[in-house]
Amino acid sequence: MTFHQQEGNGMKHSKATFIGLGQMGAALVPPFIDAGLQVTVWNRSAAKAAPLVALGAKAAADFITAVSACDLIIVCLADYATSNALFHRDEITPLLKGKTIVQLTTGDGREAEFGALWAAEAGVNYLDGAIMDYPTKVGDPECLLLVSGDRAVWDSCEAQIKLLGGRMTYVGSKPSSANLLDGSLLTMYYGNTFALMQSAAMLEAEQVDLKDFKTALNAFKPVIESTWKRTIEAIDQQDYSGNEASIHVHSLGVQSLLKRAKNSGVEHSLLQLFSEYVDQTAARGHEADELPAAFEVLRRKG
Repeated sequence: MTFHQQEGNGMKHSKATFIGLGQMGAALVPPFIDAGLQVTVWNRSAAKAAPLVALGAKAAADFITAVSACDLIIVCLADYATSNALFHRDEITPLLKGKTIVQLTTGDGREAEFGALWAAEAGVNYLDGAIMDYPTKVGDPECLLLVSGDRAVWDSCEAQIKLLGGRMTYVGSKPSSANLLDGSLLTMYYGNTFALMQSAAMLEAEQVDLKDFKTALNAFKPVIESTWKRTIEAIDQQDYSGNEASIHVHSLGVQSLLKRAKNSGVEHSLLQLFSEYVDQTAARGHEADELPAAFEVLRRKG
């Protein structure tokens, strides 16, 4: 592949095109403008470009103009199907040869791998990424982005992509890595958030001040983080033995929580699910093992 030489502002790409100006897509643009890059934007609904034009971006009249304007193209659309419908056209693909596409659209690992395969066949430099924060955090030093794909492509535009978040992380050459990690982290995000809301509902039902819950939760964080670390290590080593708390002990604990939730009159199906997982783990012969043994219930069936 051929990459661009260093340009005057210390970046290999001094211009960038942004495709997709939804809430997240629009949030990606200002950091590039603030850094002094020439920015072109395009959205199917052209009106969404107006606030960014006011900041200094140039609105492309059409999609062909947009992708022709710059050699670095950052994509953030509703889904991969929408992106593919735009880029995988006979009249568009030849215009992209030698350019770099950074795909930040939400999807799955298979879609990312397909995107990389298409790009390779079309002579396009390709990275796939995931923004692990809210639009208001884009450009913040604490904003996390995951990017994967060819290392040489990453090296060619690292400085530009890092404008989007201070905690930018390159996670390897496998195109789907960022997407797969995104899915795993979001699973953690939703699981933890729903568990927190379940806890809050139980406390509210018993008229416990949620400020006290916040204080207790902050104090409990080291236990949670330590449990996460031990769980990952146990799964990685396929060793669920230990002397802290067996599946039997956890079963009693979850049953107690389920009883409390039922007595409080709150929704308790989440705790019911936890109870079923623990019981299934014990039924598979892991009653004396520790909680990470429940991974055997959750892993691929068959």
